[in-house]
Amino acid sequence: MVLEWKREDLRVEKEIGEPILRIENVSKAFGGVQALKDVSFEVREREILSIIGPNGAGKSAMLNCINGLPGYRPDSGKIMLDGKDITRWSPHKRAQAGIARTFQKIELFGGMTVLDNVKLGRHINMKTSWWDGGFYWFRAEKEEEKHRQWIEEKVFETCEIEIYRHRVTGMLPYGVQKRIEMARALAMDPKILLLDEPMAGLNLEEVEDMTRFILDANEEKEWSSTIVLVEHDMGVVMDISDRVIVFDWGEKIADAPPEEVQNNPRVIRAYLGEVEDTYITRR
Repeated sequence: MVLEWKREDLRVEKEIGEPILRIENVSKAFGGVQALKDVSFEVREREILSIIGPNGAGKSAMLNCINGLPGYRPDSGKIMLDGKDITRWSPHKRAQAGIARTFQKIELFGGMTVLDNVKLGRHINMKTSWWDGGFYWFRAEKEEEKHRQWIEEKVFETCEIEIYRHRVTGMLPYGVQKRIEMARALAMDPKILLLDEPMAGLNLEEVEDMTRFILDANEEKEWSSTIVLVEHDMGVVMDISDRVIVFDWGEKIADAPPEEVQNNPRVIRAYLGEVEDTYITRR
């Protein structure tokens, strides 16, 4: 049996920094289901770290714990960002600290325009108060215009959605909506970008475009975001990741560069259920 990774290696030489996110012995259960079991790992500045594993392995649960989604506070363990314990921080406080997120299922406001959806991601960076909002045509208007210009010049260009800026989001194709969700996350100018299956439901051309957007967010000087990627497209994972972590039944079973992970017998067993007569090729 053959497990194939496809496409050429897209990784580039870059300087990986010190750990900025640490997951320390995190466990999370839902009733009798143990979603995460004593998971520990670290994420280094400017790296692309991918988390892979079979369905139900705990990948999305881990992202939910990191960004503080309600109901996903760890039962034990800690989540550290820049040396600070953020385990009990609210989602909006984590967002203010630089953690942005996209979701496995698109979470956009379908009745709003593309621009308005993306502007929501920029809201935490606006320096206005409720008082300014009450008198919009003064400081609040100027602040919004400044951030809108930043979005249109930087975010729209990166995700190539300029032509859709005034379109109603819910009327656009699925692949375009995936770009918009990516753009909304980038509008936060994040330190850490959590991407939950950004390739799901995309055709080959759209996958190639999304891969390019992820690399730009990680490599371009104006972004330099650290990426934590959950993805089932093994070609993308093996081609762009600096490091790969593998989950199986809520446990971390591997943590290594792609070349080591793809030939790890325990990883192959988790995906295929067998090791004998199994080998991996790359094309």
